[in-house]
Amino acid sequence: MPRRVASVAGMRNLTLNLAIPFAILAAGLSLTGCGLVGDSGGGTRAMTVTPTAASFGNVTVKTDATQTIKISNTGTRELKIFSADIAGTGFSLSGLTVPTKLAAGSSVNFNVAFKPMVGGAETGTISIKTNAGESPASVNLSGTGVEQSIKLKVSETALSFGNVVVSGSESKNVTITNSGNANVTITGVSVSGSGFSVSGGSNVTLAPNQSETVAVNFNPKSKGSLSGALTVSSNAPTVKIELGGAGLQGGNHSVGLTWTASTSSAIGYFIYRRTGTTGSFSRLDSSPDPLTSFTDNNVIDGATYFYVVTAVGTGESESQFSEEVSVTIPTS
Repeated sequence: MPRRVASVAGMRNLTLNLAIPFAILAAGLSLTGCGLVGDSGGGTRAMTVTPTAASFGNVTVKTDATQTIKISNTGTRELKIFSADIAGTGFSLSGLTVPTKLAAGSSVNFNVAFKPMVGGAETGTISIKTNAGESPASVNLSGTGVEQSIKLKVSETALSFGNVVVSGSESKNVTITNSGNANVTITGVSVSGSGFSVSGGSNVTLAPNQSETVAVNFNPKSKGSLSGALTVSSNAPTVKIELGGAGLQGGNHSVGLTWTASTSSAIGYFIYRRTGTTGSFSRLDSSPDPLTSFTDNNVIDGATYFYVVTAVGTGESESQFSEEVSVTIPTS
């Protein structure tokens, strides 16, 4: 009898020991810590968020900058995205509808924007909750609001055209650049002074660091010194450039130029001239000239001129300057 009781007790102990692992499996508990979630159907759930931090740098107050964030299902099971919450002043999230599901190997993109309303540094966080082991995932955000600066700068503070033959013309370019951090709308570019004119630049909006080039022309109708001003009007402070030149009576000379035709397909040529050894070249013709020769009748006795030619292709694409040639006009 005692031996049978001992046998029964032993069997009971064995039964209790076997019930422990069955209880654990029935509860669906994981005994590992690898950051991936498995289930009874096999496979794992995992995600990757790219990038893990978004830095917006300097952003002008009351304007916004946007970056794209990507969530990828890098596991072998379906990934459920329960929520995506954003915190931080000036930051917002768009393009992601939750809850949603991602099949294995697929991904989804959404946008995060930073729009500061005041100057200063800001930080924020995106928290993404899923059924993956590493949930919630975080994306750190940072950016700095900078006060709006609206201003223009010009390539020349003054333009001197020197001596130009009466009824002749000389042209110089001025580059206008948005040197601030907000858009500038140029409402008008105008000139004052006898003999001066300008083309281009009006009704143009320039983004930060964007430029616009205008051409200023001097075409004196009489002898003597002439002066004027170029004025750039916009929502930035007004810019003015002083203009000057002199009209001289021409002599009885002219300059004849000839050149070899371009070996590439060309619809014509532009001829440029510079007075003296310094300064920029000015174009002498308004449209491509199909000829390989040109006569410059607007020259002044005793002056030295430098000439270059460019070949013009379809759409007025230009070649580089040819080699310079110089001519000194006789005084008699």
